[in-house]
Amino acid sequence: MKPISETRQKINRVQQAKHLVRATQSLDEVYVLLNQLSSDVLDMYPHIACRSMCNTCCKGNSMPTVSAAEWERVHQYLLQYYTEDQRKALIDRTREMYNPRKALYWAVHDTIQQDPTPEKLAAFAEILPQLMETQCPMLVDEKCSVYLSRPAKCRAHGTFLFVLPPHVQFHACESEIEKMETFLQEQGSRQVVMPVWNDFEVKINSDFNPPEAISTILPIWLLSHIQNGELRPDTVLTPNFEHFRLQDL
Repeated sequence: MKPISETRQKINRVQQAKHLVRATQSLDEVYVLLNQLSSDVLDMYPHIACRSMCNTCCKGNSMPTVSAAEWERVHQYLLQYYTEDQRKALIDRTREMYNPRKALYWAVHDTIQQDPTPEKLAAFAEILPQLMETQCPMLVDEKCSVYLSRPAKCRAHGTFLFVLPPHVQFHACESEIEKMETFLQEQGSRQVVMPVWNDFEVKINSDFNPPEAISTILPIWLLSHIQNGELRPDTVLTPNFEHFRLQDL
């Protein structure tokens, strides 16, 4: 029997992503699968620039949604690998961006809690451009300072599709979407081999988070874990976010 080519293996893996993620038994396994699938897609579409040296998705209106279980990984990473001075610097730079734009950050938080509808997408389209002067607080010296524990949406950026019925769109920044549209026109078809992000979001939220846990953006998770000006030593998966809504960081 003729061996399956490496390219065929990658295509098969991406096409089976929905079934593969259902079989994962831990968040670590989901992350490994995400990394593999992203690598497969990048190999199939070399024009995609979403590689380790690009940080466009860490800046401006790219605000990744982070579940409680994923925040726990980031929080523990900050406690274990950040020095005390680095944690203080993290709080300071988050404070600088958050305090003047508090209402916008909470508008993002509230929109995340809505059901996935075109209206939700329209709300994001109105809010996110107002955050163009911000960036992820974990971005330090143009690099992700928590790369090994980065959330799933960061791992999927640029190489996944997102379904918001009846629409399907690329989970990518505007410049990458434009490049992909050019590629599709030259290809003469809108068919692509990419996994769907929604399947991973469902798996993470249903299997690895407490039933009452919600997702939000990293600055708000961080705000909920500041105690006496420092990062608290324990992770609270279901904080009372309303308690922090009116507070400055």
